[in-house]
Amino acid sequence: NKMLSTYSRPRRLSPLAMAMANNVMAHTSKPRLSFALGQNKNNASITTLSSSRMHFSHSTFPPRGINSTDLYNYHQKNMRCRRFSTSNVSHDPPSSTTDERSHHGRLPKDFLSTLRSLHPDLKISTNHYDLESHGHGESYHPSAPPDAVIYPKNENEIVDILRLCCRQVVDDITTITNKNTEAGDGITTVEVVSVIPYGAGTSLEGHLCFLHSGNGSDIDEIVDIPTSLFNNPGNDISDKFQKVRVKRKGGISIDMSFFQSIGEVASGDLFVKVGAGVTRNSLNAALRHTGMQFMVDPGANCTIGGMVACGASGTAAVKYGTMRENVLALRAVMPPTIVSSDIEISERNRPLVVQFGTNALKSSAGYDLPALLTGSEGTLGIITEVTLRLHPIPSNVVAASCAFDDLHSAAEAVAMIRMMGVPVSRCELLDEASVRAFNHSLYLGHGDSNKATESKSRNQQLSLQLQPMEVKPMLFLEFAGHSETSVMEDLAAAQSICMDYDGRNFAFASDEETRQALWAARHRLYYSAIALRSQDGDDGGATSRSTLVTDACVPLSCFADVVTATANDVKEFGVIGPCFGHAGDGNFHCILPMLENDSVEYKEKVSQVNANLIERAMSVGGTCTGEHGVGYGKKKYLECMYGTGGIAIMVAIKKALDPWNMMNPGKILDLKAISNLPL
Repeated sequence: NKMLSTYSRPRRLSPLAMAMANNVMAHTSKPRLSFALGQNKNNASITTLSSSRMHFSHSTFPPRGINSTDLYNYHQKNMRCRRFSTSNVSHDPPSSTTDERSHHGRLPKDFLSTLRSLHPDLKISTNHYDLESHGHGESYHPSAPPDAVIYPKNENEIVDILRLCCRQVVDDITTITNKNTEAGDGITTVEVVSVIPYGAGTSLEGHLCFLHSGNGSDIDEIVDIPTSLFNNPGNDISDKFQKVRVKRKGGISIDMSFFQSIGEVASGDLFVKVGAGVTRNSLNAALRHTGMQFMVDPGANCTIGGMVACGASGTAAVKYGTMRENVLALRAVMPPTIVSSDIEISERNRPLVVQFGTNALKSSAGYDLPALLTGSEGTLGIITEVTLRLHPIPSNVVAASCAFDDLHSAAEAVAMIRMMGVPVSRCELLDEASVRAFNHSLYLGHGDSNKATESKSRNQQLSLQLQPMEVKPMLFLEFAGHSETSVMEDLAAAQSICMDYDGRNFAFASDEETRQALWAARHRLYYSAIALRSQDGDDGGATSRSTLVTDACVPLSCFADVVTATANDVKEFGVIGPCFGHAGDGNFHCILPMLENDSVEYKEKVSQVNANLIERAMSVGGTCTGEHGVGYGKKKYLECMYGTGGIAIMVAIKKALDPWNMMNPGKILDLKAISNLPL
């Protein structure tokens, strides 16, 4: 309390203070939550819970010396909650909310008890914080939590979980010959529990929201189902179809955090097998002694399984490719295709555990099945293990930056660098608003000496000499290779091209500390952009949960025109946020933070900026998403991209592998509980 009283506004404390605050959450299954404690300008105490992006206020601090259990009870008694409202943004809110459920009341009444009887050591949570944190990613899409979070440790547990998520009602089976079913209409009832795999919760297009879990609007749907999908068909098995009442009975999140295996890298091999729950940072830390590295870098510390599921890429994709090029093989548990009751266990209705791909660096054998699950966003199965392509850690790395008078010239320079075959490792483009956001994050140039002094002290602790930059469009480049000579030759070629497009202040560095400082504006862009909408006081400011991050990718020949038009849209609509891109492969984004009290008109403008850039991208043969995935935020654009024929093929694949639509329903494709499946 003595330490907190020195603050005039909420701000992050030392790691020790945050660790002490995190003891509040010691009862939860995973210590994902982090607190930032402080006082506002009216001397009222506040606490910010960052992982679920919910803000709690207290009239007083808890007494000193309180233990973690009593402190948790104190918080439960005294906190009040605020959530960001996005109802005025273009995406419709999910059909289920926290208020519509009573813990796991939507699940079949014996679901959790049956699961515990099969696997007594299986970790299951219905804790409010676990449910809330597993019902959203790092985006503005409204939260729609599951009814339970399950933490399997092996594939056998996942098999039994999925088998129990699609069951025929027992009463229907025992009386099916008399047609005396639950509803008294002779129609068999099948209960389906929605399933969403969970990695690190960093997705951006509503992938983790439970859209179709049963809330009174979609729990009853009568459809014609092929008789072959039943383990116990009716007496007349010659019937090709039978009517089925599909009932949605809640949803579960399958948290893959226990899948932490990292295989050995044999001498001379360029691959490694890892569990789906391993994060990118922990993998590279474990690989460091081998001289190899996993090069896909989306920025966030994502899990490997999540990166595969969303088809992630990032800043290094221009040289090393996306997840699609770096996945050699994977293992996955597929959803059950044959429905059964809870009293029937047979190999016929057992979900398949499949191996896709090989350890070879290339293969032309059959369909490209690893690519089928890469980018599937949890709609086809649960990825448990991935074989990744590795690359040697480069011996020589040089970073560079260059300023331009206008965004179009900078983008044209990028296209020419690629056309000339200059091998860049990273190539990032920032507009003026991005540079302005970075300068703002340094608390310099705004007439506040206290902020400037604090920022300088913080930067010195990081051994970085960060200075505000000239507010001009900036190009950031990185070159890597086996020799200093080859790297410097590539650098000189890129510098010459930049000068041809009126670039200036071209700077470069090879030592790691200076490279980090040179690229600081790019590395800090995400949170710097969100901080543009910061506010003092209880209301706080924008967070990742109130920020729209756009994502589109276009051919390089169109990149300059499209990204310039998008930046102009941001200015003309009067919305706040930078435009930037992984310019080397034509991928670009806008970070558009919003506040809870923003007007309906402002939120509509933000939505329109997003819609315009996607339409521009598709009009030149680009895609509505280069790396974030579709989720439910962008599925409306798929038909424009692929036409009805392309969508029909996707629907056929989905129905073949997940005929009961239990895997992440409502994402990528718009399907009802299940449509009539042609044979």
